[in-house]
Order: sequence, then structure tokens, then C-alpha cells
Amino acid sequence: MLIRSLAAAALLTSVSPLPVLAQDMHPVEDPRALGFDPAGLDAIDARIEDLSAAHARPGYAVIITRGEQVAYVAEAGTANFETGEAFTIDTPVRIASMTKPVTAVAIMQLVEDGLVQLDAPVSQYLPAFADVQVALSPMAGPDGVIATRAPDTEMTVEHLLTHTAGLGYLFEAETDLGQLYLDNSLYDGEGDLMARMEQLADLPLYTDPGETWIYSYSIDVLGAIVQAASGMPFEDYLETEIFTPLGMDSTGFFFDDVDFTEDELAPLYVHDEAGELVLVPESPFPDWPSGGGGLVSTATDYAQFAMMLANGGTLGDVQILQPDTAALMMSPHTTPEQLGERWEARRFAYAGDVVIPPADGETARGIPGDYSWGGLFDTDFFVSPATRVAVITTTQIQPGPHRPEPRTSAQIRPLAYQAMAFD
Repeated sequence: MLIRSLAAAALLTSVSPLPVLAQDMHPVEDPRALGFDPAGLDAIDARIEDLSAAHARPGYAVIITRGEQVAYVAEAGTANFETGEAFTIDTPVRIASMTKPVTAVAIMQLVEDGLVQLDAPVSQYLPAFADVQVALSPMAGPDGVIATRAPDTEMTVEHLLTHTAGLGYLFEAETDLGQLYLDNSLYDGEGDLMARMEQLADLPLYTDPGETWIYSYSIDVLGAIVQAASGMPFEDYLETEIFTPLGMDSTGFFFDDVDFTEDELAPLYVHDEAGELVLVPESPFPDWPSGGGGLVSTATDYAQFAMMLANGGTLGDVQILQPDTAALMMSPHTTPEQLGERWEARRFAYAGDVVIPPADGETARGIPGDYSWGGLFDTDFFVSPATRVAVITTTQIQPGPHRPEPRTSAQIRPLAYQAMAFD
């Protein structure tokens, strides 16, 4: 019997306790049994050792799984230079935007339960969005005001899942509208989750919903919808329906909800002008449950979540999503016109991107159907439903003008694909 949540399990007294899943991350003795080339995996280990030694990042942890077995674990470098603590798969880190797929899974659970509809207006769950406006121009007029109009299309839940809701974020300061979003950053605001949603709903949209892919606060709005539709605080819903069933004891928004202390969280470092790693004195950390970027976790914990997705929504005896729902979440839901030219062999699914077959003459960017996303502090993951492979990489670095490139995803993903020796 498949059990999705502890709440459901409590109703079934004849069911044995839910299993603690894969907390022992020891890999199989021979990765060839899972279809991996040992030499290819050794190349990953060598790469992260070299990068750590060069202080490209303080340290790294990599877990590669297939099905419900661990094929490979690699660790390198330092988590905390002051204490000398090594960087491991159990090092707690800020996963930032890798929170987004977790929030999407919560939404898809509520879709299964009939509590959320993908085509429903956002205002059905969050009335503050009933009167949202669209900017006529991203620049203010002579009076210093950004002119607006009513949207031609009503914002839906699916628009939020695909970042096509028209909302902005905190990465654009070239326009008056972008500056308005920066001046009203949810991360600098006050109040609980719902208060921040009311603040966001007062800001003009960049475009009509459905028109253009714009990386945005939309997944934070989804977190508020989870709260409104479920009747539970967002953080409690994730704990009850995802983290506890999957044995993710090191994942949460607040230190009261995880099995480590704030002092044990990996500190953030940034590269100075000389390329040296220096401590960020005030590490950003949301004091509200940001569904777009607020979770802390470990590589071990996130591997449970990634394996669940790679296996079609189920891990062990725990079903988080029905197979069809998991497939829907990880399918393309955007057009080239919405995304623009830079996406090429990828499309956007729900809260993550997905590889599509390459066009004639193009190089494949992975296995078609592979789903992925990364975080601001350079964490990364991808899952391959076709092969049931999951690859999770954690590190912890503050973005900055002197950070060595490329990002970790460009370092690890190609090597992981090269190590796959499937028939």
C-alpha cells in the first residue's frame, strides 16, 4: 500500500510505520551494476577536488542515484574555514531556488486532492490578486508614476508554475519597474507570508499573464496558495506531506524545524578582488517561508526528494505524487515564443526546466525529459525519469563579480552524463 502522508497513515492503523528512507548514503560496491562507468565517476571526484583546492568554491558534495540505490558519493573541500569542518553530503546549506520544485510538488499534491485547479484564477485563493495591474511601460512617466491598465488575461495557477504570470523579481534594476520590485523586495519586507503577498499584489505586472517567461516571485505566490487551499501554514504542509514521509529531517524554513542549529549551517563565502574566499558577514536568510527560495537542506536530504521525482513520484512505500502527476509536472509547458532564443534545447516545465530532443545539427543538452533546477548559492540537481537517475550537487558560495565561472551545474552535469554507460 502506498502512503503519501503521515496524516493518511494515521487513518490506517493496520499500516506499519513509514520507513526511514535511504539516510544511509553508502553507494553500491560496483557502480557498473547501476550502469555507471567507474572512471567517469572518478572524473567527478577529481574535478571537485581540483576546484576546492583552487578555492573556486569552499567545498562540494555530490550524490548520484539510480532507482532507489546510490551509485556514487563524492565530497571535497571545506564547509567552514574557521572551524576546519569538511564539506560533506550532510553539510546543511541554503538551497535557495531549489526550494521551487518542492513548492511545485506541494501544489501538484493539492491538484490531485481537488483543492487546487491549474486553470483557476490566482485570486480564487488569494483575493489580493483580483485587482492586479499591468504596466504600460517599464519606465515611469514625467510624473514619476508607472502607468498601468487592467490585464487582458487573468493570472492562473499554471501561469505561476511556469513563470509566465507577468510578475517581477529582484534581479532587474535597469527599469523603473525593476527598481520598484527591488524597493519592495519580499526579502526585505515585514509580516507573514500572506502580508507579503498583499505587498506583491500591489506591484504592476511586466506583461499580461501567459505572454512571456519572466523569472519571478511566482513560486512564492504558490506557497501562499498551498497555505490558503490546504488550511495549514505552508511550512507545516511541507513538513507533513513531503519532508517527514521522505525522511528529510534536515530540510525546513526555520531552525526549529530541522535537526541542526544555525551555527551548523555552512557559512557563505564570496570571492574578493584577489580571488580569495572571504566570509559574508551577514548571510541572507528569509524569516518567512519563501516557497521560491527559503529552504535549508543537505545533499542527503535533497537526494530523497530527487529520487522520488526520478522514480515518478514514489520512493519506497511512500507516494508523494501519482505517476501521471509527476510526469505532468516535469513536462514542457512553455513555447519558444514565451521563452526566447537562449533556451534552445530546453523548455520550462513546472518550477524547473526540461530537456527536449535536439533539433537537427544541435548537440543534446541531456536526455529528453530530464528535469532540473539550481539555487542562487550554486546548488544544483537534475533528475532523469527515463533512466531513473538523480544527480544532486551542493556547495555554498555567494554570487559576486569575482566568482570563478562556470557555475557548478556546468562542471558536474556533463561529467555525470559522461559517466552514464547505459545500454
